[in-house]
Amino acid sequence: MFKKKWFWGAVLGLAIIGLALANMTNMNKKITVSTTEVIEGLITEQIYTSGKLEPGKSTDLYSPVSGVVESVSVKQGDAVKKGQVMVTFSINDVNEQIAKERLNIEMVEAERLAAKKQHFEKFKQLIVDDPAAEVEELDLTAYDLRIQSSQLTIASLEKRLNNRVVTAAEEGVLTQVLVDPGQMIAEGSPIATVVDLSSYKVKSNLNELDAGKVFEGMAAVVSGESIAEIYDGEVTYMSPIAVLADQSSKDASVEMTVKLNRVSPELRPGYNVTVELEIPDKERLLVPLEAVQYEGDKAYVFKIQDETAVKTEVTTGKENEEFIEIVSGAVKGESVVTEGARLLRDGEKVKLQ
Repeated sequence: MFKKKWFWGAVLGLAIIGLALANMTNMNKKITVSTTEVIEGLITEQIYTSGKLEPGKSTDLYSPVSGVVESVSVKQGDAVKKGQVMVTFSINDVNEQIAKERLNIEMVEAERLAAKKQHFEKFKQLIVDDPAAEVEELDLTAYDLRIQSSQLTIASLEKRLNNRVVTAAEEGVLTQVLVDPGQMIAEGSPIATVVDLSSYKVKSNLNELDAGKVFEGMAAVVSGESIAEIYDGEVTYMSPIAVLADQSSKDASVEMTVKLNRVSPELRPGYNVTVELEIPDKERLLVPLEAVQYEGDKAYVFKIQDETAVKTEVTTGKENEEFIEIVSGAVKGESVVTEGARLLRDGEKVKLQ
């Protein structure tokens, strides 16, 4: 019985000695790490939004007069030049109507003159019969109003004559033709839309978080599945108001316009495109993401002093896929552990790789 106790006591003692030796070995063992310097740099941020390609300039044409469309000389998709005839109005009865109104004016003027003569004769007779008699003043208002009415009608008819032919005000391509021969339209009704394809723009919407980072004059890049090339552009307009995209939406958006710096034959109005914006940044102190470790809500890095890891608390800021900003706790040029940082504890011996 005594021998068994002695045996197990010896085994236990040897195990304790072995653990102690292992701990001493581990204490003297150095962890291999790599370091990098804290550098100054930028953390760029990209904003992406979708939009539609539109012509740089669009001109809507409206009917200058009321009347019946006699002919339409163009169709959607046609390229037109400034001054080219597009729509002609029928004026078959206009000249006849003008002649009738002018004759009516002559007749009213004759009636007016006859009334004045009759009134004058009546005045002379009254003076002969009674020199002290007062003659009522002749009222010619009815005649004058009839003449004015005919004059206005003539002016309207002459306007129809002068505007019977509608021409293109600018050179461009027709994206809409809204009238047909035989159609009766009112003055001011839309006729067509002409676009200038010598420049292009993109209209899109930014959510309220991104809108605060974008300003007019900012550079942009436009691309799309329907176009092979990538086009540089510039933000030319940011709406002063934010609106809901639709009634079901809870988030407001801000309208933005980007003008392309160049054009090419592959571009067409109506294409869906993507707009990329790069947000400008300031100089920041940066370290690789793997250099920063976390313990609860605190962040820290390991610095090396006399081959010993020193755990140092830091304040972090902005980050991207590669770097993170150090706001406090480290300075430019200082070395921090990157590879091996996850294995370290404060005060551990290290060996630089």
